Amino acid sequence: MGHHFTHGRSRSGLMNDARPPRPGAHASGRRHLEWVDEGSVRRPGIGRAFGLTTLSALLPGAGLLRTRAWVLGVFLVTLALAALAMVAVLVWRDGLVSTALTAAADPRRLRILLGTLIGGTVLWIGAVALTALLSRPRRTTPAQSGALALFTGLLCLAVAAPAALGTRYVSSHLEAVDKVFGPTPTAGGPEPTSQLGPADDPWAALPRVNVLMLGSDAAAAREGTRTDTMIIASIDTRTGESVLFSIPRNLQRVPIPRDNPLYNIYPGRYDCGDQCLMNAIWTEAENAAEEHPEWYADDPTPGLTATREVLEGVLGLEIQHTVIVNLEGFADLVDAMGGVTVTVKELIPINGRTYTDANGHLQLDPNSPDLEWIQPGTQRMTGYQALGYSRSRVTTDDFSRMRRQRCIVAAVIDQAEPMTLLQRYPQIIGAVGDNVVTDIPQQDLGAWAELVLLVQKASIKSLPFTAQNTDVADPDYAQIRYDVWEATHPSPEAPTPSGSQDDATDTEPAQTEAPSVTEEPTGGTDDGAATTTPTDELTDIGAVCG
Repeated sequence: MGHHFTHGRSRSGLMNDARPPRPGAHASGRRHLEWVDEGSVRRPGIGRAFGLTTLSALLPGAGLLRTRAWVLGVFLVTLALAALAMVAVLVWRDGLVSTALTAAADPRRLRILLGTLIGGTVLWIGAVALTALLSRPRRTTPAQSGALALFTGLLCLAVAAPAALGTRYVSSHLEAVDKVFGPTPTAGGPEPTSQLGPADDPWAALPRVNVLMLGSDAAAAREGTRTDTMIIASIDTRTGESVLFSIPRNLQRVPIPRDNPLYNIYPGRYDCGDQCLMNAIWTEAENAAEEHPEWYADDPTPGLTATREVLEGVLGLEIQHTVIVNLEGFADLVDAMGGVTVTVKELIPINGRTYTDANGHLQLDPNSPDLEWIQPGTQRMTGYQALGYSRSRVTTDDFSRMRRQRCIVAAVIDQAEPMTLLQRYPQIIGAVGDNVVTDIPQQDLGAWAELVLLVQKASIKSLPFTAQNTDVADPDYAQIRYDVWEATHPSPEAPTPSGSQDDATDTEPAQTEAPSVTEEPTGGTDDGAATTTPTDELTDIGAVCG
């Protein structure tokens, strides 16, 4: 009886804990996964661990579904699929570029995205490592364990690399946004102010928005800041159609608003001959602020304020925002974009030494050791060449330089391709952050991002004020204002100067009214003020640069 009991236990497999089964014998129950005969394939091998680990690297937690941590796997897979679905819906609804711009224009959303990216990457890497650990066979050779560890490390690196790149992009963008659109003005920069309406229609009160773009040139050899580049971009907020107005640096007798402190020194006009030029207004205001600080008690940026208010009087436009670009840093921006393609119309010298002759005229020293020439024709310029091209005037004049500056601005806008921006984004946004300040507040960036898309799809026209259409020594400001008004009211239904002004204010509430008949010039054209050339009329920017 006892012998039968012992034999029965042996046949039932209960004694198999003491010794392995005989060759060819079959273990019963769960023990067949623990003991593997030589050449047997009953137990999962190392290949299964490689496969499941790869699966978790492709989709976070997918490999864990075949391990004892399957609940965690279900959670991670669901989370990943939900995130992918949300991104897919946004891209399908708004388009890839619009979705990216909308996200880039919202610093709060970007900070959430940055935290999510870092946290999600940590979870993903953890899921890959845990999958390898749980799916590894209990009995492996050292070579197999080393191979699996190396393979797991490579997969973790593959997961972390794009996340690290994304973190760099987002961090660079946030840093630049804080610099350019800071909550407080940079030294000498504008104070952020919002001009937008309700969220559902932010441009309701601004059918046209006017942005002053100033190229600041505060070289060491100069006294004060000289705004040698003054371009006002007037943008139709419904269509994106834009007009660039260029103001010559040597414009004289500019109007000083009565409520600006400079009026105490120059009542009515900034008038002292050819020494009182438009580009000196900034420095004049700063000097006045030093001598009479009580005049500017509530104005942290007297030079900028005076420049903006004087230009409003010159053009008859209300300027909503200002963008100040350090011209020396402009080269960094062009280089970060990989260069800019421009059609050069005339031989342009750059980086040459200059001198003033006996007649007071600026001359180029042909023996300058660092003199270079930009040849006519279509070519791709580096930042150094683009800056020299847009600033050179020794062999031409200020008005040729103004045309070239408008060409460079339009080319940079037109050639800002999404893929180029993506590939070089950290460098581009870094150059912007170091060299640009504006008074557009961060909370308005979403609306501006949508407007930028409209501008890129619409036409950009140009209207410069040059010696061909303006007597810069004695300008007819009534004519200038009328030309500006006409350029910003292209519709045939727009009221004429002799018509009712009510229609103009109804259709463009934020725009200056059309000049009346009494404001039109009454003199002849002996001074050449009415004479125009094709490049000095309102025309498409491509015709000017092409």
